[in-house]
Amino acid sequence: MPFLNLVHLRDALCVTCAAPIADAGSRSFIVDAGGDPIYFATEDPPAEMVVELVCPNAHASVLHVPNEISAEEALMTPDDAPIGRDATLTSGTTESGKDLP
Repeated sequence: MPFLNLVHLRDALCVTCAAPIADAGSRSFIVDAGGDPIYFATEDPPAEMVVELVCPNAHASVLHVPNEISAEEALMTPDDAPIGRDATLTSGTTESGKDLP
């Protein structure tokens, strides 16, 4: 499970201004603060994550994985799935309790 996507089951809108962030059925790539995709170790996968999606007006919406949105292996997401805004990882832990990068 090297890379994960967020899967949006319904339209995601900015909590501040209601600007669209992601359409229903789209995916958001989970990236670090520099915008680079994050590799997750197969032997100690993430258990919980907090991510931010920033709307076109620069407002951040915080989502909790898996409580508010689900994540799946990038290879499981269909190639033709629309792409939403990137999700920046702000914190999280692995199944063994280690902090995510």
